[in-house]
Amino acid sequence: MAARIRNVCLIHSSLGPTFAGLGIAATNLDPPAGVVSLPQLLAGLPEPPDCVIHHEHLGKRVILTDTDAAPCPVLFWAHDPHLNFFWQRHYARLFDAAASTQPRQAGTLAAAGSPRTVWITWSGQVRPFVPFAARSRDLAFVGRTTPQRRRRIWFAEHLAAAGLVPCQDAYGPELAAVYDDARACPNECIAGEVNLRLFEAASSGCLPVSERQPPEVETLFVPGTEALYYENVLELDEHLHFLKARPRVAEAMGRAAHAAVAARHLPRHRAQALLELAAGAVASPGGPATGPDAREALALTLFFLWRAGQLALPGPEIWERLSAAPPTPPVAAALLHTAADLGNRDLYAHLAGACLGRPELRADAHVAAVACLAGYRLGDHEAARRAYAAFVGATGKTRAARLDDPFDALVFFAAALEAVGRDAARGMAFDPGRQTPDNAAECLIAAKVLRPEALEPDRRLAAILRRHPGTQAERLGLLSNLSLHRPADWSLGLELALVNLTAFRREPGIEEAMAAAQTAMAQGQAARFARRLAAADSTGRLVAALAERGVSVLSAT
Repeated sequence: MAARIRNVCLIHSSLGPTFAGLGIAATNLDPPAGVVSLPQLLAGLPEPPDCVIHHEHLGKRVILTDTDAAPCPVLFWAHDPHLNFFWQRHYARLFDAAASTQPRQAGTLAAAGSPRTVWITWSGQVRPFVPFAARSRDLAFVGRTTPQRRRRIWFAEHLAAAGLVPCQDAYGPELAAVYDDARACPNECIAGEVNLRLFEAASSGCLPVSERQPPEVETLFVPGTEALYYENVLELDEHLHFLKARPRVAEAMGRAAHAAVAARHLPRHRAQALLELAAGAVASPGGPATGPDAREALALTLFFLWRAGQLALPGPEIWERLSAAPPTPPVAAALLHTAADLGNRDLYAHLAGACLGRPELRADAHVAAVACLAGYRLGDHEAARRAYAAFVGATGKTRAARLDDPFDALVFFAAALEAVGRDAARGMAFDPGRQTPDNAAECLIAAKVLRPEALEPDRRLAAILRRHPGTQAERLGLLSNLSLHRPADWSLGLELALVNLTAFRREPGIEEAMAAAQTAMAQGQAARFARRLAAADSTGRLVAALAERGVSVLSAT
């Protein structure tokens, strides 16, 4: 099948030489950031390509339009879907196929309407192996450490005692030289993702010691042979102590990781996978969204990028795109958002009234939430109450809570949005001072601003974030506040201990676990505590750490 692809057009890709090495002619285009018509881009080529592959460019956001008019299959390779799913779920519908660097998002993109999706992750490069005796450092980590990445700060602070000095803003040969000179790379992930650092380190034979998130990461480098994986700081420390004590084993594993890159994880392996995906798109029925569906997908893509501040487009253009799309519930919600964000009360009132006039919209939790909460934000409390009443009536509720103010509405719709799967949007920077909430987490964040002393938003937000890897810093703040008000709740203390340990806060984690164990024992619930701990600490590392401090929970089981 792949032989049918003779030439490819690459957009923001570095794979041109790789395709050429596979006998595929490749042209790389580098359009400026913004909205670009794909047929116009292709018009300047000497001949139509057999395939177009658009790589997500994290520093230059380009959105292609008219992809259904291309003379060949068009693919999108999402590089950061774990942080950009909130807009890529719509954008992927505009392509014949989509690839994702993350295994989980490959499935969620398909569920959101992408015709076909596959997991094609990052790659490494061919580099000479430097014997460990010639390397000067035990540990290396290249990555930005900023105040916005509190978990990474804790990671770096904890590993400083082991000699780790993070390197920031190193690229190309400079980055490779860092890993060439180190024996192991402790790897931290922003949101439980497969990240490029895993492959960069392994390319140099610098043994990856990476988080066991997502679980599929263990299929990339064999656990215990080509990489080590950890659940929390206790297991990370255990691995690093082992490597320090067994230098020959550490070097053998570094060599195995280096060989794995050459065997399975080079750019040519990813290029071949993309060619197979393109060939499958040629041979299979189905394709990108067309007509009204394409207008909806593009309008929602642009709206969410605009809302997130990731694409500089004027508000009126967003409005025009949405107005030209079919009036589906997602489009109706986006229109209400746009009217509120533009501060246009008259436009909002007109839209809210139109939505209440359509049964399928007034019964939609997303539309109802935005209609109600936008009304409160614009000061039109009567319109907000009408939207709530219409939703309650349309969903057949015989008894409904009375909403006395915006706080009540935010808490109510947080539950309604969570119930329909709109719990949070990773990567979306929400500003409660200028934006209307769009999901449960944003509702609860806005509710916390209105009533900082209320505990219910903290409890429910912590529960939502538990489902999203990489949110330990936020959960720590929420759980710490809850524990201050509920000191007798040992289960809350145990959860706080476990979050500390996954946030690289070893001593606070152990101390919280000790306090929780002592509280449970004082309440005569030592056996329940032991069972809960055993379920959360299957390896027994935390049990052992507690025993070292004189707190034994095994006798209670």
